[in-house]
Amino acid sequence: MPAGPVTGSMKYFLTAEKFAVIGRVLSDRSRWDNKVLRWYQARGYPVTAIRPNNPSSEPVEGLQVVTDPLSIPDLSHTSISIIYHPTHSLPILKSLFPLPPAQPDKEPYSVWFQPGADDESIWAYVKQRGIEDKVVGHGACVLRDGQSVLDAIEDDTARGKL
Repeated sequence: MPAGPVTGSMKYFLTAEKFAVIGRVLSDRSRWDNKVLRWYQARGYPVTAIRPNNPSSEPVEGLQVVTDPLSIPDLSHTSISIIYHPTHSLPILKSLFPLPPAQPDKEPYSVWFQPGADDESIWAYVKQRGIEDKVVGHGACVLRDGQSVLDAIEDDTARGKL
């Protein structure tokens, strides 16, 4: 499937200093959450593996697994990919971007809902919370679109736009 259009929120997401992946399993290399985790690792990005409510002492792709997204060190400098069913994604989004808003240093840099992880309830909350510029989704996929976004960021940097 070809890459979709590169948006400002996609560029913003990939300019974070750190990344995290929230998934249900993470350890199975055939699953999307693991593939996204490895996408960040392949590019040398610092990444945290998060599996909510499912503690394990077993590392995933050489990383210790965190169970609470809010415990990510340096959360305000971390963009988070979510690969979870929307019924689980919405409570995670609400904890990351609560109402009323938390202090900016207590919220993530940005969030990218991978295909299937968002639905209308997610976007209604995004709009209610006013974080449209910090959220990517609607079928955009870091595995398919990420390199195009990185190329666009590089082009912008070369032209002095960033």
